[in-house]
Amino acid sequence: MNNAYSRIGPNNNVVNKGGTNPTPAAGCASATELSTLEFNNVRARLEGTGGSMWQNRADGIADYEIPKRSSQDDPKFTSIFAGSLWMGGQDVNGQLKIAAVTFRQSGNDFWPGPLNTTTAEIDAATCANFDKFFGVSRAMVDRFVAWYQAGIDDALNGTTTQLDEFPDYQVPDAILDWPAHGDLSLGQDW
Repeated sequence: MNNAYSRIGPNNNVVNKGGTNPTPAAGCASATELSTLEFNNVRARLEGTGGSMWQNRADGIADYEIPKRSSQDDPKFTSIFAGSLWMGGQDVNGQLKIAAVTFRQSGNDFWPGPLNTTTAEIDAATCANFDKFFGVSRAMVDRFVAWYQAGIDDALNGTTTQLDEFPDYQVPDAILDWPAHGDLSLGQDW
Protein backbone atom coordinates (compact mmCIF):
# COMPACT_ATOMS: atom_id res chain seq x y z
CA MET A 1 0.00 0.00 0.00
CA ASN A 2 1.25 3.50 0.74
CA ASN A 3 2.51 5.93 3.25
CA ALA A 4 0.11 8.86 3.46
CA TYR A 5 2.95 11.01 4.79
CA SER A 6 4.94 10.96 1.54
CA ARG A 7 4.36 13.63 -1.08
CA ILE A 8 5.82 15.14 -4.21
CA GLY A 9 7.80 18.26 -3.39
CA PRO A 10 9.47 21.05 -5.39
CA ASN A 11 10.97 19.98 -8.72
CA ASN A 12 8.89 16.77 -8.53
CA ASN A 13 11.24 15.18 -5.99
CA VAL A 14 9.74 12.79 -3.46
CA VAL A 15 9.58 14.17 0.05
CA ASN A 16 9.23 11.24 2.43
CA LYS A 17 8.06 12.28 5.86
CA GLY A 18 8.60 9.14 7.87
CA GLY A 19 7.49 6.16 5.80
CA THR A 20 9.08 3.62 3.53
CA ASN A 21 6.97 3.90 0.38
CA PRO A 22 7.29 7.22 -1.50
CA THR A 23 3.96 6.85 -3.36
CA PRO A 24 1.75 9.79 -2.41
CA ALA A 25 -1.45 8.45 -0.84
CA ALA A 26 -1.47 5.10 -2.67
CA GLY A 27 -1.45 6.70 -6.09
CA CYS A 28 -4.53 8.75 -5.26
CA ALA A 29 -5.25 11.68 -7.51
CA SER A 30 -5.28 15.07 -5.83
CA ALA A 31 -8.73 16.22 -4.77
CA THR A 32 -10.51 18.04 -7.60
CA GLU A 33 -14.09 18.55 -6.37
CA LEU A 34 -15.17 22.20 -6.17
CA SER A 35 -18.18 23.75 -4.53
CA THR A 36 -19.54 27.23 -4.02
CA LEU A 37 -21.27 28.16 -0.78
CA GLU A 38 -23.71 31.05 -0.93
CA PHE A 39 -25.15 32.42 2.31
CA ASN A 40 -25.88 35.86 3.78
CA ASN A 41 -24.66 37.82 0.75
CA VAL A 42 -21.38 35.85 0.60
CA ARG A 43 -20.20 33.54 -2.19
CA ALA A 44 -17.16 31.40 -1.37
CA ARG A 45 -15.34 28.70 -3.34
CA LEU A 46 -14.18 25.52 -1.59
CA GLU A 47 -11.93 22.81 -2.99
CA GLY A 48 -13.40 19.60 -1.61
CA THR A 49 -11.01 17.62 0.49
CA GLY A 50 -7.88 19.28 -0.90
CA GLY A 51 -7.68 21.81 1.92
CA SER A 52 -7.79 25.00 -0.20
CA MET A 53 -10.50 27.61 0.27
CA TRP A 54 -11.65 30.91 -1.16
CA GLN A 55 -9.45 30.99 -4.26
CA ASN A 56 -9.93 30.23 -7.94
CA ARG A 57 -6.52 28.58 -8.35
CA ALA A 58 -6.99 27.97 -12.09
CA ASP A 59 -7.25 31.73 -12.71
CA GLY A 60 -5.11 32.82 -9.74
CA ILE A 61 -7.79 35.11 -8.32
CA ALA A 62 -9.61 35.51 -5.02
CA ASP A 63 -13.01 33.83 -4.84
CA TYR A 64 -14.58 34.92 -1.54
CA GLU A 65 -17.09 37.55 -2.65
CA ILE A 66 -18.74 39.92 -0.23
CA PRO A 67 -21.17 41.21 -1.21
CA LYS A 68 -21.80 38.44 -3.72
CA ARG A 69 -22.46 39.57 -7.26
CA SER A 70 -25.95 39.25 -8.69
CA SER A 71 -24.49 38.73 -12.18
CA GLN A 72 -21.09 38.09 -13.77
CA ASP A 73 -21.20 41.63 -15.20
CA ASP A 74 -21.15 43.20 -11.71
CA PRO A 75 -17.81 44.18 -10.18
CA LYS A 76 -16.29 41.48 -7.98
CA PHE A 77 -15.33 42.46 -4.42
CA THR A 78 -13.37 40.00 -2.31
CA SER A 79 -12.32 40.25 1.31
CA ILE A 80 -10.07 37.18 1.46
CA PHE A 81 -7.60 36.08 -1.21
CA ALA A 82 -7.16 32.48 -0.10
CA GLY A 83 -7.12 30.22 2.91
CA SER A 84 -6.27 26.64 3.70
CA LEU A 85 -6.34 23.94 6.29
CA TRP A 86 -3.27 23.36 8.46
CA MET A 87 -3.12 20.56 11.04
CA GLY A 88 -0.30 19.45 13.25
CA GLY A 89 0.43 17.13 16.10
CA GLN A 90 2.98 14.78 17.62
CA ASP A 91 3.34 11.13 16.70
CA VAL A 92 3.90 8.33 19.23
CA ASN A 93 7.64 9.17 19.24
CA GLY A 94 7.02 12.84 20.02
CA GLN A 95 7.95 13.99 16.50
CA LEU A 96 6.00 16.91 15.10
CA LYS A 97 3.93 16.11 12.02
CA ILE A 98 2.14 18.78 10.03
CA ALA A 99 -0.08 18.86 6.98
CA ALA A 100 -0.51 22.25 5.35
CA VAL A 101 -1.59 23.74 2.05
CA THR A 102 0.69 26.52 0.80
CA PHE A 103 -0.94 27.40 -2.53
CA ARG A 104 0.10 23.94 -3.83
CA GLN A 105 3.65 25.23 -4.36
CA SER A 106 5.38 22.26 -2.76
CA GLY A 107 3.22 19.16 -3.01
CA ASN A 108 -0.01 18.00 -1.51
CA ASP A 109 -0.60 17.02 2.11
CA PHE A 110 -4.35 16.34 1.91
CA TRP A 111 -6.06 13.38 0.28
CA PRO A 112 -9.73 12.41 0.35
CA GLY A 113 -11.08 9.48 2.33
CA PRO A 114 -10.70 7.53 5.57
CA LEU A 115 -7.49 5.71 6.47
CA ASN A 116 -7.15 2.12 7.64
CA THR A 117 -6.97 2.35 11.46
CA THR A 118 -4.14 -0.21 11.69
CA THR A 119 -1.89 0.68 8.77
CA ALA A 120 -2.86 4.34 8.15
CA GLU A 121 -3.19 3.40 4.47
CA ILE A 122 -5.81 4.12 1.80
CA ASP A 123 -6.31 2.97 -1.77
CA ALA A 124 -6.96 5.01 -4.92
CA ALA A 125 -10.57 3.79 -5.25
CA THR A 126 -11.43 5.00 -1.74
CA CYS A 127 -9.79 8.37 -2.43
CA ALA A 128 -11.83 8.77 -5.63
CA ASN A 129 -15.05 7.77 -3.83
CA PHE A 130 -14.55 10.49 -1.19
CA ASP A 131 -13.47 13.33 -3.51
CA LYS A 132 -16.87 14.99 -3.21
CA PHE A 133 -18.94 17.19 -0.96
CA PHE A 134 -21.48 15.64 1.37
CA GLY A 135 -23.80 18.59 1.84
CA VAL A 136 -26.69 19.03 4.21
CA SER A 137 -28.39 22.10 5.60
CA ARG A 138 -29.16 22.89 9.20
CA ALA A 139 -32.89 22.91 8.40
CA MET A 140 -32.59 19.43 6.88
CA VAL A 141 -30.79 18.07 9.95
CA ASP A 142 -33.13 19.84 12.40
CA ARG A 143 -36.18 18.33 10.68
CA PHE A 144 -34.62 14.86 10.68
CA VAL A 145 -33.72 15.12 14.39
CA ALA A 146 -37.25 16.29 15.27
CA TRP A 147 -38.81 13.42 13.24
CA TYR A 148 -36.43 10.86 14.77
CA GLN A 149 -36.98 12.11 18.34
CA ALA A 150 -40.75 12.05 17.81
CA GLY A 151 -40.45 8.37 16.87
CA ILE A 152 -38.48 7.61 20.04
CA ASP A 153 -40.96 9.56 22.17
CA ASP A 154 -43.88 7.75 20.51
CA ALA A 155 -42.32 4.36 21.29
CA LEU A 156 -41.81 5.33 24.94
CA ASN A 157 -45.18 7.04 25.46
CA GLY A 158 -47.50 5.13 23.14
CA THR A 159 -48.26 8.34 21.19
CA THR A 160 -48.43 9.06 17.43
CA THR A 161 -46.63 12.42 17.27
CA GLN A 162 -44.29 11.28 14.50
CA LEU A 163 -47.19 10.33 12.21
CA ASP A 164 -49.26 13.37 13.19
CA GLU A 165 -46.54 16.02 12.80
CA PHE A 166 -44.53 14.44 9.98
CA PRO A 167 -47.12 12.53 7.89
CA ASP A 168 -45.24 12.68 4.55
CA TYR A 169 -41.66 12.91 5.83
CA GLN A 170 -39.01 11.03 3.88
CA VAL A 171 -35.42 10.92 5.15
CA PRO A 172 -33.40 12.88 2.54
CA ASP A 173 -30.80 10.98 0.50
CA ALA A 174 -28.16 13.44 1.74
CA ILE A 175 -28.70 12.09 5.26
CA LEU A 176 -29.11 8.44 4.22
CA ASP A 177 -25.90 8.58 2.15
CA TRP A 178 -23.88 10.58 4.70
CA PRO A 179 -20.52 8.81 5.24
CA ALA A 180 -20.96 8.52 8.99
CA HIS A 181 -19.45 5.07 9.31
CA GLY A 182 -16.33 3.56 7.78
CA ASP A 183 -16.12 0.25 5.94
CA LEU A 184 -14.99 -2.27 8.57
CA SER A 185 -13.84 -4.72 5.85
CA LEU A 186 -11.26 -2.06 4.78
CA GLY A 187 -10.13 -1.53 8.38
CA GLN A 188 -11.78 1.88 8.64
CA ASP A 189 -13.17 3.14 11.92
CA TRP A 190 -16.88 2.40 12.43
